[in-house]
Amino acid sequence: MPKDRPNFIVVTTDQQRYDTLGVTGNDIVQTPHYDALARRGTLFTGAYTQNPVCIPSRACLHTGRYCHQHGVQYMESEIDTTPPLPPWETTFMERLQGAGYRTGAVGKIHMMQPKGYHEMQLTGGKGARWTQQIGQDIGPAPLGPAYAAWLEKKRPGAYEQIYEQRRRPEYKAQRGAIINCLDEDEYVDYWAAEMAIEFLQRRDGSEPWMLWVGFCGPHGPADPPRRYAEMYDIPEMPVPYTWLCDCADKPEFMRRKDVPADISAADRLILQRWHAYYYAEMTFIDDMIGRILQQLEKQGFGDDTIVITTSDHGEMLGHLGRWGKGNFLEQVTRMPTIFSLPNGNPVREFDGLVENFRIAPTVLDYAGVAAPPEMAATSLRPILEGGGEPDESALCEYVDNFREKAGACVRTERYKYARWTNIAEGYAYTGELYDMENDPEESRNLWHDPDYAQVRREMAELLSDRLLASQEPAYTSWLAQPPAHVMGKGR
Repeated sequence: MPKDRPNFIVVTTDQQRYDTLGVTGNDIVQTPHYDALARRGTLFTGAYTQNPVCIPSRACLHTGRYCHQHGVQYMESEIDTTPPLPPWETTFMERLQGAGYRTGAVGKIHMMQPKGYHEMQLTGGKGARWTQQIGQDIGPAPLGPAYAAWLEKKRPGAYEQIYEQRRRPEYKAQRGAIINCLDEDEYVDYWAAEMAIEFLQRRDGSEPWMLWVGFCGPHGPADPPRRYAEMYDIPEMPVPYTWLCDCADKPEFMRRKDVPADISAADRLILQRWHAYYYAEMTFIDDMIGRILQQLEKQGFGDDTIVITTSDHGEMLGHLGRWGKGNFLEQVTRMPTIFSLPNGNPVREFDGLVENFRIAPTVLDYAGVAAPPEMAATSLRPILEGGGEPDESALCEYVDNFREKAGACVRTERYKYARWTNIAEGYAYTGELYDMENDPEESRNLWHDPDYAQVRREMAELLSDRLLASQEPAYTSWLAQPPAHVMGKGR
């Protein structure tokens, strides 16, 4: 075990599926550093996100609270206008600051507005929709000024090349799967690793610290540097066998209007190229994690630092004919979460359900900082140290960018239940029910199956109970002890 007040590195990726690591069963992708962390630490095989899109999910990770508690329930299409985390909500980094920790964040953290960090070098992410730096109706390109300034100093004109490449015909034709025009040491996730290393180099051991490292990949566009793209043979990449599924039994927004009789050569190539470049981005990120861990050891922090890796949500990657996120299917909600304690974990793999926002109170627990009563998440420390029980269920919520539909989902070991409300059509609702034991691909929606009517009622009651039992407002504990940052005493 580390010292009484260990350091922490929290690594997040963006839009990473669970099945993208060697240790999670992928025999194609090369992720030796992730795999080593899992072998030394604990891989959670049943960790689930609390929201299937970036900013709301990350608000849950930062606060240990559900979306209906902290209020960040959706993202605007123009990202910078997304409603921020309310000022009365307290992040776990702020609580670490109050306990004497030096906190830093590099790369993509997507907290609107960031708070709880002494040092920051941030980007808003890759943003596949942006094909120019400024001038689009969805706001300025989210890679942002910090990375742009660093890249322009390194090679003038390089930042504009990113967007010039995206304006070429092949970018649209290949659905954003391209070999990046930048060199490896110019790529945004290289910059994030560089900023992390610089943060570590400024540490002298006089105070404990916590660093959040947010990589932008493997979120689209799928645009790895050339050497990494060429590691994976496109014709050898898998094609999801569910690509041709019509999804007719699913809610209307998930159905497909024109399902081809067979996969076309063009679609096959797009799917295979996407898989190749998506895996390439994971290998690049893995190498960057290796660089950070090497610096950690070089400075003698290895025996005092807990390393945590996870993602905010996943990616459909062609499963059921879909791309992206914004649903409750396994490809989007199951997270590749690893905890690595300095001297190894007694539990190498934990197969029970856990809610991913339990990262927040776990960090506080190991730092010796009390979690506030309004924090819905509980510490994973008992599980990590050989005791503790899984969650009986995992809760996930979603509101789309246009506030036209909203959904809530509860996952148990056996079943997944989701209720969708179409706000634009008078709050009409429908839903999904899957038997995860007999249908792990979620190919058959049992919502209307009379044989599962009782299961549906029980799952509906469970979802209602979960939502009603977690209405704790953020200000409750203030009555006894106002947070230091609210009283103007924060560091």
